[in-house]
Amino acid sequence: MELTGWRGAIYRYMDLAMKLAYLNILWLVGIFIGLGIVGFFPSTVAMFSVIRKMQDDDIDIKIFTHFKREYKKEFIKSNLFGYTWAILGLIIYVDLLFFRGISTLWSLIISFFIFILGAIYVASLLYAFPLYVHYKLNFKQYFKNCLLIVLSNPLFAVLMVLGFYFPYYFMIKVPGLIPFFGGSLISFILMSISNKLFTSLEGVKSPNYERNEKNY
Repeated sequence: MELTGWRGAIYRYMDLAMKLAYLNILWLVGIFIGLGIVGFFPSTVAMFSVIRKMQDDDIDIKIFTHFKREYKKEFIKSNLFGYTWAILGLIIYVDLLFFRGISTLWSLIISFFIFILGAIYVASLLYAFPLYVHYKLNFKQYFKNCLLIVLSNPLFAVLMVLGFYFPYYFMIKVPGLIPFFGGSLISFILMSISNKLFTSLEGVKSPNYERNEKNY
């Protein structure tokens, strides 16, 4: 018998919490198996992929089976994808430090523009994994669409930043929750916001948005 009313709501939230806790443990195990260096990105992609399936009304998904399959399938590609983002971020960070160390008007102006570029980069990065698991695109299209989404939908970009910051801040204040929700809760929120945006974009024919078939 299916529970309804407030009992049903509590049951669904508790069930979701247990699934997210289990998924977060799988995420940490995946990172550990890859020794961190080559395990973080495939484990993160697998986690986002599971969450996407859960939010597509497939709440009874076999989490371990799907996670394992996506981890193995996306191992190489996700590392290339992730480390490309990491290198871009490192370049922006080093450039910002370099120009901030020069006491001239031009360096100050350049530092300001690099800072703006860094803010756009961070917002685009938050879309990187949701977009990766939602669409089949080539690397150029992934980066292009992340940038276009941020620039054309600034409100959603702000929501994504807040969707990352608040659960992150909460985890820092209650560190005992990190092993159970440190990655999965943030991913769930980011995927939820992204899904709403992707749905609206799929309903609008835009020449600037690269569309392709979904992964599933």
